[in-house]
Amino acid sequence: MSESNNRRSNKSKKSEKKAKKKNRIVLFFQVAFLIAIVLGFVGLGVTAGIVKAALKDVQPVDPSRIPSRLDENSVIYDSNGNILEKIQSDGLRTVVKYEDIDEDLKNAFLATEDRTFFDHKGFNFKRLVGAAIEGLKTRSMPKGTSTITQQLARNIYLAEIKSEKTLTRKIKEAYYAIQIENALLKEQIFEAYLNTIYLGSGAKGVQAAAQTYFSKDAKDLDLVESALIAGITSSPLKNAPITTIRKDKVTEEHYILDDSSEMYTIVFNNSCIDRYKAVLSFMKTEGYITEAQYEEAKNVDLKTKLKPGKLKNTDISSFFTDMVKDEVIDSLMAEMDITREEATNMLYTQGLNIYSTLDLDMQTKLENIYVNNKNFPLLSLRKDGAGNVKGTTGSIILYKKENIITNDNNLKLFKNEFKYNDNGDLVLLKNRKLDFIPIKEDEKLISIQIKLSDTYAVNDAKEMFIYKGGSVKIPSQFKSFDNQKNLVINSEFLNSNPEFFKKDGEGNLLVSNENYSISSKGTVQPQSSTVIIDYRTGAVKALIGGRNITGQKQYNRALSPRQPGSTIKPIAIYTPALDNGWTAASIIDDIPHYDAKGRRWPKNWYNHQEYPYRGLMTLRYAVQWSTNVPSVIVSERIGVSTSIEYLKKMGITSLVESGPRTDTNSAAMALGGMTRGISPLELTAAFGSLANNGVHIKPYSFTKITDRNGNIIIDNKQQKNLVVNPQVAFLITDIMRSGVEEQGVATRARLKQNIPVAGKTGTTSDKIDAWFVGYTPYYVAGVWIGNDLQTPLPNGSILGAQLWKKIMDEIHEGLPNKNFERPDGIITKMIDTKSGKLATDLSKEAGDVRNEYFIKGTEPTEYDDVHVKAVVCSESGKLATSYCPDESIGSQIFIRRPVPYNPEEHGGIVPRDYGEPPTEYCDIHTSNYNNNNIPSIDDLPLGTIVLPNGTKILPDGSKLLIDGTIVYPDGTIRKPSNNKPTENTGENDTNNSNIVETDENDVIDSNE
Repeated sequence: MSESNNRRSNKSKKSEKKAKKKNRIVLFFQVAFLIAIVLGFVGLGVTAGIVKAALKDVQPVDPSRIPSRLDENSVIYDSNGNILEKIQSDGLRTVVKYEDIDEDLKNAFLATEDRTFFDHKGFNFKRLVGAAIEGLKTRSMPKGTSTITQQLARNIYLAEIKSEKTLTRKIKEAYYAIQIENALLKEQIFEAYLNTIYLGSGAKGVQAAAQTYFSKDAKDLDLVESALIAGITSSPLKNAPITTIRKDKVTEEHYILDDSSEMYTIVFNNSCIDRYKAVLSFMKTEGYITEAQYEEAKNVDLKTKLKPGKLKNTDISSFFTDMVKDEVIDSLMAEMDITREEATNMLYTQGLNIYSTLDLDMQTKLENIYVNNKNFPLLSLRKDGAGNVKGTTGSIILYKKENIITNDNNLKLFKNEFKYNDNGDLVLLKNRKLDFIPIKEDEKLISIQIKLSDTYAVNDAKEMFIYKGGSVKIPSQFKSFDNQKNLVINSEFLNSNPEFFKKDGEGNLLVSNENYSISSKGTVQPQSSTVIIDYRTGAVKALIGGRNITGQKQYNRALSPRQPGSTIKPIAIYTPALDNGWTAASIIDDIPHYDAKGRRWPKNWYNHQEYPYRGLMTLRYAVQWSTNVPSVIVSERIGVSTSIEYLKKMGITSLVESGPRTDTNSAAMALGGMTRGISPLELTAAFGSLANNGVHIKPYSFTKITDRNGNIIIDNKQQKNLVVNPQVAFLITDIMRSGVEEQGVATRARLKQNIPVAGKTGTTSDKIDAWFVGYTPYYVAGVWIGNDLQTPLPNGSILGAQLWKKIMDEIHEGLPNKNFERPDGIITKMIDTKSGKLATDLSKEAGDVRNEYFIKGTEPTEYDDVHVKAVVCSESGKLATSYCPDESIGSQIFIRRPVPYNPEEHGGIVPRDYGEPPTEYCDIHTSNYNNNNIPSIDDLPLGTIVLPNGTKILPDGSKLLIDGTIVYPDGTIRKPSNNKPTENTGENDTNNSNIVETDENDVIDSNE
């Protein structure tokens, strides 16, 4: 390597004699001459005109400032202009000096990108002429002619148009390249190039790449690592040796390099191999390596060389700013029609100013609440005798850390978890502690990954932490399966690595922490996320994606779907129903319901109580008390497709409509048992649609992006989408408000400032997830609490409502109280809550009345006909007759259901309001009963009620004495006019009917 270094040094000495700057006219004709070559010698005069037009808007530059330009990183500001973060290439960018770059790495770039770099003056004329001739033949722009100097010019000065395939860009590139050559030494140019070239995976420059792929500095790279990095430049997405994918996208074909992230997995990128071998070939051709070195490097297993170091970054990065970066990249791609790699490069290198929506004061309050662990519950989980966590089936789902990891951080394999075969191979037996993952390529087993199970530990404050298990690092060629799918480790590996496995005094195997991986910082449980949005604009004002989590690009639970449980009911069921003819007073009967197989489903959350069903209820009541049966009934009536349509209007993108398991069913739409779920961000924004008078605005994290000169690149204005009209939005808002402020399952979310709240709790099966999503006249906020492991929470949805209240009390501190605005077209009517019709005096007597809101034109016009009043004998429970004694007679109010209910058809189950009026007459008090002084009441005073069928009912409070005398409430006494008793034939005489029914023309006042 010293000979090649001396060769470069001798050539570079000549560059020290260059003038720092040439006359602009000379520079102009230099460019014109080069372009004439490119155009095929069409004439220098014509070319000069083209060059002049192309250079008319170029900005003067000072190439000597190139090193300082590397620090012009993009900046994210909060909504008030305060700096949130200065983006520094994902925190991994470090500028290195020329002398601190490995010689193999320099040679690899020279051999691959510009083999005559130290000889030319910015252009390789031989390649340029050859490419120009080829361009004339194909009638296309010359390709593959860029020198290192040209690439540096393009990266530094033409980043915004570097993807353009135009002559104008080529001319500008040539112009700047010549200026760079005139101003800088070759070593300076090469150093700047190696610090600016994008090398995939967010790595800008060779130092960042060395850390990203190998966890080492650029000066410490070997030949293989250098060739791998140099091969990335032509296509970073294709040639980078690693790629990051979502965990749910990992298949058996992937070779996993790092699985420690909670959302993503780093895997080997097979497409880098061809380019790597090409770089080695170039290096051999140029004499930088020997044939022997080439052959040895060509056959190295690249997977064993990689050691991704991105997760070693310890800089604290907010979940919000990570979200901003992702949204900026997506917006740049869409607005500028560029690739993700180009957009990422632009974000990390072009000095963009990103103006975010974050309210720093609000975010600080939110962070402080999440730092305080007293705001979150302690877990109580089922465990076996050794302290390992058991699942619902009784099997171990999480090992206690100390049962696997020793105090000195060795991995412990108990003696019943391994054996040795006759060949001396170590056989690791199948168990839940270690997972043996086959890696296949074209159906052929190429490797086996040994994955360590997750573990947990509890600190002194009784808080639970989960530690993500990594892999045991044994080269692929030494691992295989036996017939029982146990893992066999070849004795050759054991003999050559005698320190890898050690035995303790009890015969257990120990693996040192250098040879396996596990997350060093546990993740506290339960986890939680919160989103706060200004629903009038869609601006995200504050966001937390997890508890006690630091570092960049962490798993953001605010953006990750979870099953929403009952929080889905207002947006998927009741809002669509209200928009399709239902009202807040529409009646649903909460009685046993059955699935397609005849099983009683669903069950209400109060299924364990005396009355597992509550009977006739209004839509408002169904929302207030989060009843499951009514939600399913409404879902079936409006149709699942209707629910999906409305969810899409509200911005829900995680719906699954095809495949073996979909969301096109009532379990998903009415109860929230979705395939993927909904993220807290999207669910919060959906509720914001209702708060915003029925208008959905997609949530966003930044308002605009400007370049380093202040020019607006993107003005992030959001489209508005009408979901429902303001009247419907007001109804569902008031319905949810009553569930918080009056009665229902959400009363724990009431704010201390008495600012009104409309919202909904949610709990999934077995209390795995707890939610509260709600809004005030100011903001909408969504809170999720749950365990990363599928284990139950204590108290369910109460947790979500309590945390939401604590957060929103802080956020609303000092804000004036105001109500939700009531739009035009809303009226009120006093209704009966069992029939949904206009209330009668009997409704009031039963206590089943409410002053209800209606959209004008949808209010009821008929009076209640569900309540009936009957005179009943308390001894028989049947209709009273004239033979029943006074002390046994009383009036009762009954519910006569529109659709009769028979408990015998439902296993004897009766709803809470069940009580049909009796149809039979008292059979205890007959003509044989000794009360024979029954008066003839032909002439009764005012206050006696005479029904259309002739039946007469005495005023309430009247007394019938034993001799037949009637004593009225005012003290008036009326003697019987006929002491002859009426003979009871045992038949039901309609003239003796004691049932009172009412309609709007026959309203009974019991106080008359």
